[in-house]
Amino acid sequence: MRSKIRVATVVIVSAWIGILALYGLLKPISNGCIMTYMYPTYVPISTNGGVSSAKYGLYLYHEGWKKIDFNQHLKQLNGVPILFIPGNGGSYKQVRSLAAECDRAYQGGPLEQAFYQEASLTPEEGGKYMDMAGFQLPNHYSRKLDWFTVDLEGEHSAMDGRILEEHTEYVVYAIHRILDQYEESRAAREKEGAAAYGSMPKSVILVGHSMGGFVARAALIHPRLRKAAVETVLTLSTPHQSPPVALQPSLGHYFSQVNEEWRKGYEVQTTQTGHYVSDPLLSRVVVVSISGGYNDYQYVTEVISNSALLQPELADFLSCCCISE
Repeated sequence: MRSKIRVATVVIVSAWIGILALYGLLKPISNGCIMTYMYPTYVPISTNGGVSSAKYGLYLYHEGWKKIDFNQHLKQLNGVPILFIPGNGGSYKQVRSLAAECDRAYQGGPLEQAFYQEASLTPEEGGKYMDMAGFQLPNHYSRKLDWFTVDLEGEHSAMDGRILEEHTEYVVYAIHRILDQYEESRAAREKEGAAAYGSMPKSVILVGHSMGGFVARAALIHPRLRKAAVETVLTLSTPHQSPPVALQPSLGHYFSQVNEEWRKGYEVQTTQTGHYVSDPLLSRVVVVSISGGYNDYQYVTEVISNSALLQPELADFLSCCCISE
């Protein structure tokens, strides 16, 4: 009888532990985000002879429920170009939340100063005290953000290094095509007699989600990328240090190749005798890596961080840029 009681006790305790563990995994977590509403239109950008792959596509996002003339809309292109790169199996339409909110911010102007005070970390939470008295906000934003997005056919880039290379090739093409489109838009306005306004963009901001963030970094060190065509990269839940699942040798090889080029990109250029030649090639590039926080079960912050790939003094800086959502 005693042995049966012991077995029953062990079964009951094990069942309770299993139930508690399951509840800890499945219990609802409050979402800090607010539902966004959007009225998306995707304006196709024509391709030229330099396209790396005919199966991919490039689009400009437009927010609004009214129908627009695509050609006339492109002629008015005059904002700050941003290119969204989807991740493994992702859709180009995932840009809509970011683009719609940016459009609302441009139309409505900056938020109240109290918002920035509330959003910042307190000293107890590891942040620094922000004196908002001397923090001046403009009445409105001078230029809007033009969100572009690449259609990569929803391919599973996390499974094959060859697919990653193809995505990188097309993203490099897309960056050049975006910059050329601004020149074409200005030329079209001038041809119609419109006065030239605004400055021409010289670089494109890259925003990559998941594997799209790694594609952004791979594009930045691509040999055919124009000089200074990209100076800012924002990655969202991107595994920088290693592939999530290295099913094929080509995937691990491509990660190693790109990360090695990035390490070299942060080395000071010197002659064989050790004399200074120039600053590191990537010294002007700003990289911000944002993790998914406690809701992200795939990529932990250590994998998202880019700091382990760099030299110690740069690692300290970039580790501060790895933000949990």
